Parts: sequence; structure tokens; C-alpha cells
Amino acid sequence: MLEYNNIDKVHLEISSRCNAACPDCLRNFRGVDVIDTYPVCDMSLEQVKIIFTEAFVKQLSILTINGNYGDFVTARDGLAVVEYFRTVNPNLLIKISTNGSAKPKMWEPLAKFNPVVYFRLDGLKDTHHLYRQNTDFDFILDNAGKFIAAGGHAVWSFIEFDHNRHQIAEARALSKELGFKEFELVNAGRDVMPVFTPDKKLSHIIGDYRGTTDFETMFNGYKYYEIEPDVAIRNETENKTVDCYAKRLKEIYVASNGEVYPCCWLGYYPLHSNSRPSNVQLKPLIKDNNALEHGLETAIAWFNLIEETWDKTVPNGKIYECNRTCGK
Repeated sequence: MLEYNNIDKVHLEISSRCNAACPDCLRNFRGVDVIDTYPVCDMSLEQVKIIFTEAFVKQLSILTINGNYGDFVTARDGLAVVEYFRTVNPNLLIKISTNGSAKPKMWEPLAKFNPVVYFRLDGLKDTHHLYRQNTDFDFILDNAGKFIAAGGHAVWSFIEFDHNRHQIAEARALSKELGFKEFELVNAGRDVMPVFTPDKKLSHIIGDYRGTTDFETMFNGYKYYEIEPDVAIRNETENKTVDCYAKRLKEIYVASNGEVYPCCWLGYYPLHSNSRPSNVQLKPLIKDNNALEHGLETAIAWFNLIEETWDKTVPNGKIYECNRTCGK
């Protein structure tokens, strides 16, 4: 599927911790911190150097620091990690996705390492917090301003919702005024849900949601889905031809605890959780996939077992997420 010497791109989850509480993030359930089926950890600079040797870093064209659970601003060694990659490979395109709502002293020195930083700003001051909970709009703009003033390439990344769609033109104009290089609209499919307070009371509704607003009822449904993922596998009757994103782009996904997967869609810590149908399917296939323990070349060897499932149907073994996400 992928040969070590041909890997061109890395998607790195540098931390599984986050200061935000976005209601569609798998770190929480609709804004409530009740999920514990993932390891909470940062990747240190020393660990980065173990996984990504200088020779390997020199062969890369793109490094994306994002991930499924955490945010760059929570990583203790985030700045040092960026410096390492930039020093080893001056031509590497480094892209960082972040809520930008922490570490005000980091942004000016970060700019000198020339990453492209995607600041996740989902609306204006009166709407941004409805999805990007526990972050501060003005604080993010201030941090972005420091980064921009130091010569940094900043992108305003805007998830479009019903509640902020009317602000797109104003946000785009503001981004130009503040010196953002780009304005990016994102349709993330996160536009219909209830949002709860930390004590499980309804806070607000996003989009045209008409289901229950009782937290326990919703969470019990989630737990059933986690316990019975084989139902989704059994009911997936549409059989698609897989055009693998990771194989096509020669990209790998490295989680914050050192586990390696072909892509972020398969990287929801399947060894630790049954919360997704693909996790159950992947567990028997995964072998020696922690690059901190076995080295990166060994940690990708099992990827061929995933490709071998693509000629099957999902109920007979094809990975559910491969069929759903990269199937045509």
C-alpha cells in the first residue's frame, strides 16, 4: 500500500488534549466531557525525533499538524517541534490547524518558522462560540494578529453553519483588513445538533435539529452505537470501489501516542475504542503500529492488510470507513 521510502506527506496529531469543547468533537459528547476512550497525551520533541528521523523528514513535501482529538495550542513542545521540522527540511510545507485560543507568547516566534496556520474562526464575535466552545474570538484575533505582524501566513478557516452563514461576507472582508492571506469556507457536515452545558443541561441548538434534547437519552444511544458497531457494518450494503486518499497522496497519519494509521479517518484510536465500526474491523489487522516502540517503517507494514479488504463487501471484511470515505 505504502512504502516507507515513498511517503511524501505526514498528518501529525501532536496532542490529544484540547482547550475547546466543540460539540461534534469525539473528545466529548455534545459539549459534555464524558468520553474516556482515547489516550490523553502530547508528543514530545524527543518522541518526534525518534519517529521522524532527519533522513525521513528530508523526503517529505508536506507536514500537516492537526489530528482527530487535540489542538496544536495544547502541545507542550509544539513550537520546538515546528522548529525541528523546519530546520531539517527548509523546503517543507508546514500546515497547522488550530483554534488559536491560547499561548499568546508563541505566535510571534512561530512565524519565523514559516508555517501556514489555519485559525478556526467559525463566525464573528456573536456566533463563533456557538460551535467553537471555550475559545475567545477576540483572543484568537489578537494571537493571529501577532503571527501576521511577525510575517506569518495566516488563513481564516470558517465552518459554515445556519447561524453564521449571513456573516461570511463580513468575515471575509475582516480577514483581508487584518492581513489574513486567505479566507477558507468549510462545509464539515456539523450543522445539526443540540449543545449541552457541562452539567448536561441544554444550552442551544445548532441547525434544524428536531430530536430529543434529553442528554441521558442521547448519550445512551451513543453508548449503544459504541457497543453494537457490527450493526452498521452489517447494514452497509453499498459496495464502492476504494480510491484510497492515503495511497494516492502517499500520506500517513501519526497519532499523539505514536500509533500510525494510513489516514485520520482510520486513526480514531481503534486499539482503545469501539466507538466507530472501522475500529472493530481494524483491531485484528493492527500489528506493531506504534512507531515509538517499533520504528516508523515497521509501524506501516500492516497497511497492506487493509488494502486486501477492498475487494470484499463491508459485511465480509472491507473496512467500513474506506468504503464510506474513499469509495466511488
